[in-house]
Amino acid sequence: MLGSHRPDVAGRVRRFIAVAEACRALLAGQEVTLDGPEAYARAARLDAPRPVRDRVPFTFGGGNSALLRWATRHADTVGLSGLGRTLEDGHRHEARWRTEDVDRQVELVERAAAGRENGPVREALVQVVEVTDDAEAAAHRFAEQVGCTVRDVLAAPYAWIGTEEEIAAALAEYERRWGITHYVVREPALDAAERLLARLRRPPAGGSGR
Repeated sequence: MLGSHRPDVAGRVRRFIAVAEACRALLAGQEVTLDGPEAYARAARLDAPRPVRDRVPFTFGGGNSALLRWATRHADTVGLSGLGRTLEDGHRHEARWRTEDVDRQVELVERAAAGRENGPVREALVQVVEVTDDAEAAAHRFAEQVGCTVRDVLAAPYAWIGTEEEIAAALAEYERRWGITHYVVREPALDAAERLLARLRRPPAGGSGR
């Protein structure tokens, strides 16, 4: 639509890193000059308004291995998207929701974080939230859309499906196994996620609420 050439995967990763590093430098009050195929800037500065925090925290994420390694070394939060290579339409991505896929990406993050005093927070992108007594039936509908098995969907941190108790247990397992403590929920599932979290925070009947 813009009449420009779409970079290949490696080019898109280089562009992302160049722009991300430039944004971090600008927000830190530095002057930025870029003269490359990925991005261009000449003596750019962000003088006013200044950020209210001296150091602005950053979240970076995706599914590309090179991007995840860079994000782990530099970000405050690393987001796991559950997405793989870009498909032929240039928009959709293959799903990497198998337990082995998540294991592999978390292992990559852990290796890349070696040497950091405090590793980044781990976050997952939630695609669907559904509170139901029949998790398998709900997961089957979604599995067909993303080309995964029902088992993949129910075991992945990218879908919250089941009863309140089942989802709560799954969230605890994601933290235990993969260290995932933060989530981003897509807009269509936002209302369902808010209702679910409100119920999960509710103290049990007769409890003290502590």
